[in-house]
Amino acid sequence: MILQILHPIWYYNIFFYLFVGLMIYAAIISIIFNDKIKIKTNEMKMLQQQHVAKVDNIRKEHSNTLEKIRIEMLKREEERSRQWIESEKETLHVLNGVSILLDLSDKIGSVESEKILKKLDEIEQRVLKITDNSTNLE
Repeated sequence: MILQILHPIWYYNIFFYLFVGLMIYAAIISIIFNDKIKIKTNEMKMLQQQHVAKVDNIRKEHSNTLEKIRIEMLKREEERSRQWIESEKETLHVLNGVSILLDLSDKIGSVESEKILKKLDEIEQRVLKITDNSTNLE
């Protein structure tokens, strides 16, 4: 009989202690999970920051590379322009020399042809004298 009287009291206390124990256990588990979530969140933030830093470094390197390529292309273009201008100057110089030579050739040609014509006139005069002398002798 004593067992029947103690039984309902003992029965309710077990559920109460079990409920309190489960609540404490749930609170401890939620605190542990909350801490793990904070740690994971911090790790994710750190990984994202590292990723952003790597992307920024890649962008900076890419920008520097593009700038170097642009400067190199400008230098090459300036060198090509300079060489082209020098080439044009040399071409004009050569053409000027050719023009002078052609003018001199024309002058020399006319002077020489005049000399040749004078010599031919002299030869003609001699031939005429000789023919006149031979006709006079007969």
